[in-house]
Amino acid sequence: MGIVRRWSSDEDEKLRELARVGKNALEISNELTRSASAVRRRAEVLSVLIMAKAFRARPSHVATHLERVAIDAIRHRRPFPAGIGPSTIAGMIEKGWILPEMGRKYRVTDAGVEAVRRKIPSG
Repeated sequence: MGIVRRWSSDEDEKLRELARVGKNALEISNELTRSASAVRRRAEVLSVLIMAKAFRARPSHVATHLERVAIDAIRHRRPFPAGIGPSTIAGMIEKGWILPEMGRKYRVTDAGVEAVRRKIPSG
């Protein structure tokens, strides 16, 4: 275990100030030279609300991980793994990536194959 560094009152005030202006834990940790997890723990102790890091939404024409797994299962005639539910299936039908067939079977369309081929955007 590493050395425990106590929080000073100046650091507490700086944390409060940065949180007040909307900084997230990673941004605050960079300012205070602390880990993001240490900042989150201290904010909890101080009852300070920190903004969650905002992630860019994935474009709707790029398949999510669950959609990729579902399409792979359909293409290889395997059952859907856990986590792939009716809303995932309905979304893929709505996007035109799969078509329902007899019973609970589906067929992957060319658009579905293309959605899986698209690179997932980073960060």
